Formats: sequence, C-alpha cells, structure tokens
Amino acid sequence: MTSSRPVRHTFHAFGGARCEIITLDGDADDVAGLVDEVNAFERRLSRFDPRSELSALNTSAGLAFIPSPLLRALLLVALEAYELSDGLVNAGVHDALVDAGYDRTFSALGSDERAVDRVAAAPAPVPPLPLVLDVGPSRVRLAPGYRVDLGGVGKGWLADRLAERFDNTVINLGGDLRARGDGLEQHGWTIGLCDGTTVTVRDAGVATSGTARRHWNDGHHLIDPRIGLPAQTDIDEISVVAASALVAEVTAKTAVILGAEQGERWLRERRVRTAVVAA
Repeated sequence: MTSSRPVRHTFHAFGGARCEIITLDGDADDVAGLVDEVNAFERRLSRFDPRSELSALNTSAGLAFIPSPLLRALLLVALEAYELSDGLVNAGVHDALVDAGYDRTFSALGSDERAVDRVAAAPAPVPPLPLVLDVGPSRVRLAPGYRVDLGGVGKGWLADRLAERFDNTVINLGGDLRARGDGLEQHGWTIGLCDGTTVTVRDAGVATSGTARRHWNDGHHLIDPRIGLPAQTDIDEISVVAASALVAEVTAKTAVILGAEQGERWLRERRVRTAVVAA
C-alpha cells in the first residue's frame, strides 16, 4: 500500500558513488535491508578486493570455477550486454582499466598521487568476450591470462532487481536508476537528466554515463575495447531512458564510446530517448 510519507536514504557504495533509495511502499527496515544487500553485492563482486568471489575467478588461471548463483547471473548479464552493445561493453576490459590507471577504487584513486606517474602496458584490442568467458550450467571458465570487471553492468542489474520488490520506488545506484510506480505526486517519478531537463516515468530505467566524473589526468573509466584505451569521444555525458536500468546503462555507455556522430546514429536506429552533453 502506498504511504503518504516516503522513506528516503542516501549512502555511498561502488567505490564512493552516491546512491539513493526512495520508496512509498516500504519502511525504514526494508530500506536498511536493501543497503545491506548493496554492500554485500559490492564485497562479493569487487575487482579491488582480493578476497572477493570475482577476484577468485580472476585468479583461476583458466581452470573451471564453480560460481555462486549471483556471480553466474552477472556473468550471463555481461555476455548479454556485450551482444546488446555490439561488443562495445566488454567485461574483459579489466586489464585495460588497470593499465589506464584505474587500479584502485575511484575514491582512493582521486587521493593517490601514484596514478600520475603510472606506466601502462602497450595497449591492444580487447578480445571478444565470448572467446574469453565461458559460462556453463554449473561452472565457468576464463581464458588463461584474462580477467573480467563487472562494474559496467552490476549497478544497473542490481537496481532493477531491488526495485522489483516494490510498487512505488526509485533505486539509484551511482547513476543507474530504476523507477516504478506513480511517484510522490501520483503522476510518475520525475528524474533529472544530464543536460538539466527532466523526464517523468512510471516504470523505466535511466542511466547517465560519460567521462565528466570518473576521470584522472588524461584518462577516464570508459574503455573502448577496439583499441584497449579510454574512449576518444566527444560526448561529455549522456542520459538514456530505457525499459530497465541495465539496458539504459549499457546503451548509454555504448553511445559514449561511439562518440556523438556514430553514437547518435546508433541510438536513433534503436529509437532510444536520450539527453546529451557534448564535450
């Protein structure tokens, strides 16, 4: 039943990203439980924590690995994102991210002067994800010498899963947002986009991606797998409205990597609603 008083909670996760939960049909205990789930999700799938399950997979050296249901689900999502993005959202960019300087959480990176003097390996294209990652019914296998990063799809997937537990809520996990229901004023949720405009939705995902926030020196966190380097793009930020937070996240990231001309053409072909801020 919808309450007249929303429960709101703001917190930080995923390496210091701002997250927010607003619900009109849950209570404070429900929201606290969601925050605990977000933190547990991050601990299990963080590439920065050598104790995480993802790190265990990444050090499996090509051997068969028995994943938890959560990790297996996210690996399948990563393969779906690869197909949806025509190969541009590739979880296999882990080592390219590290070589670009993103080898610690972003909050730590921002205060660590070692990133200035980092010497990266020679860049190379990232192999197609299906050649690197094999997900079976009970076991998964990474090709020897390769590692994966699930940050590009994890936040969107989790926002969708958490929002589905409520009828009237917004879950925002570091810019990957899922809204459901009639909102605070009974006409849907009004969501701000990167260009200052707004969109009102009742059941949709909204994601903002770009190079404006997570960047350092001359680098940023969006790797173009075609070259193995931070994307050379003229899109500063883009917001995408889609059926889910996951699809919005993958679509936005793809458009940024493609750049304004190719990205906008790619989006038009898919009839995607967007807001763009050019660099």
